[in-house]
Amino acid sequence: MRTNSLLQMVIRNLGWALLSVFLALAIWVAANMANNPVEQGEVRGVQVRVELPEGYVLTRALDTASVTAVVRAERSQWDLLTASDILVTANLRNFKEPGEYRVELQAEVASPLHARVVALRPSTFTLGIDREVEKRVAVQVVVTRDPPLGYTYPADLTCDYSEVVIRGSAERVREVAHVEARLNLADELNPVTKLVSLTPVQEDGLRAREVEMEPSSVACMVDIQPREDIFQMPVQPKIVGNPPPGYNVVRYSAIEPDTVVLTGDLAAIREMPGLVRTAPIDLTNRTETFTTEVTVDLPAGVTTVPENQTVKVTIVIEPQISTRQFEEVPVEVTGIDPTQHRASGLAGTVTVFVSGPLNKLPNRENLRVIVDLSGLPAGNHEVVPQGVLVGMEDTTGLTVTVSPDELGVTIEALAPTPTPTAPATAPGTG
Repeated sequence: MRTNSLLQMVIRNLGWALLSVFLALAIWVAANMANNPVEQGEVRGVQVRVELPEGYVLTRALDTASVTAVVRAERSQWDLLTASDILVTANLRNFKEPGEYRVELQAEVASPLHARVVALRPSTFTLGIDREVEKRVAVQVVVTRDPPLGYTYPADLTCDYSEVVIRGSAERVREVAHVEARLNLADELNPVTKLVSLTPVQEDGLRAREVEMEPSSVACMVDIQPREDIFQMPVQPKIVGNPPPGYNVVRYSAIEPDTVVLTGDLAAIREMPGLVRTAPIDLTNRTETFTTEVTVDLPAGVTTVPENQTVKVTIVIEPQISTRQFEEVPVEVTGIDPTQHRASGLAGTVTVFVSGPLNKLPNRENLRVIVDLSGLPAGNHEVVPQGVLVGMEDTTGLTVTVSPDELGVTIEALAPTPTPTAPATAPGTG
């Protein structure tokens, strides 16, 4: 009897106990939500993974490589969430025929994060698939730039692979006619092995797209050798005549090209002095730098490659630089008021040197030497004499030097300011 009473009491109180637990849990959840509320936001740049049927490849690429995911998560989770934690999939595994299909994107959040993707933008993609095929195609060696003149290479160039495997969709693989190993030999003067990337090419010569190659690069051996019928020789201008007096030929600033390639009578080429002279360039009456284009002078039976090669020669002509000395050039004083100050001890004449083109050097009447005393107080000073050219239209390239380069001068005031005296002190004061 007592056992039944105890059981009845437990049953009567069990409801209250369960209600208490539920209320406690509700209070805890409410408190937790207040401190860590659920928030909704966007995660941009989420990458899309495409799952394909076995043996298929994409023929229509994604319009965009990423989507924007709208995610709901507690505030604490947002601090941990990144775009890589959201897994977005375009599942094409159930499609077994080539074609284009519009698929719904699926998304989830990677564990252990607690969040939910509520929307994707865009939410669907249109993708094309085709069966993956492969075929073997030939490697063709194409020289895009030849070696320098005077060098050659065999016509039958080979690489370490004569064929490669092309993989991709049936449509893309069908378009590939061959692959090319494109060689640039413009700077090669010796046998060389070049590692080059392969280029898939269609029948029309355009580059094929969206295929894979195995291997994707090849090593090509090129036996570059000097041509026995070709010789390279430097060019030397042939100068005749001289500039007028007062001018010098300074240098050749440019010879273009400075070497030429010769072919033809080998005996005549071997008898040449190891260089090629140009046609004569006359310097008579030349007073300025000039550029001229001339042919080269070759023996009979010898021609240039290309034929009728011409050479541009720039010859620098400058006036002769000379120095003329002028003794006892008078010194002129400026910048002093003769009613207030007097200058003494200043040299009356100096020596002047003028350097420059011989045809521009001045005469004595074109020279003045000036000493400017403006702003100098009474006392002893060292001043710099200035040489000045006057009465000349063109003084370009002329340099004037005065010797000595400093002169001593004493400046005296003609009416010195009296020195103030202290007032007299009365006897018995101070």
